[in-house]
Amino acid sequence: MKRAILIFLACGAPALNAEPPRTDASTAFAIAAPDANSPFFLDAQKAEATRGQDYAGRDLNDTVAEYPKSNSPDSAVAQVKNFFAGIFSSVDIGPLKTPPTTQKLDVEPSEFSLQDRRELAATYTIKNNTKTMTRLEYPTSQRMDMITYAPDGTVLDRWSDDRAFQPEEGIVIINPKERIEYQEKIPTRDMKAGESYRVEAVSTSQEKFAAEKTVTPQ
Repeated sequence: MKRAILIFLACGAPALNAEPPRTDASTAFAIAAPDANSPFFLDAQKAEATRGQDYAGRDLNDTVAEYPKSNSPDSAVAQVKNFFAGIFSSVDIGPLKTPPTTQKLDVEPSEFSLQDRRELAATYTIKNNTKTMTRLEYPTSQRMDMITYAPDGTVLDRWSDDRAFQPEEGIVIINPKERIEYQEKIPTRDMKAGESYRVEAVSTSQEKFAAEKTVTPQ
């Protein structure tokens, strides 16, 4: 028994006053590896998949809706333009620019009796509204014509029917802000009281100018 105790002590029994093993300073502050069972644990495969997602959690491979381009009829800009175009299309703001020429036909008197009037005085006017001269070219010596239309649209009278014109070309110059006038007579012999007749005056120049007036005999 005594011999067994001596052998035990000789084999290295731990000393009662032995100092604890030293620990390296970096080991004391080392962070333990995360638990694989923790909900916050991400393995390498899951971490790689996470990098392929944006901050909104959408996979970059997902289909992304494309907005209409600015020149598309379905774009927001096009819809706004169509909205305001629809509003202002019904607003009549009149002509934005004065036409180069103005044509006018006056028939006097405006009210008349067939028993008192066998013809009417008609004045056809072409006015130059520009700041330059207007040049009117004519294929013959005829400068204008006046046609009276019946209520059904047929020609009741044509001013040039009983007149002869020379086959000579002609030119008429209208100065800026000036006008030319043609005064002729319109017969009423074939008119009927209470019916409306359209009188049209036209220029025979290459530039086709025209004006009209409606008369209703009593």
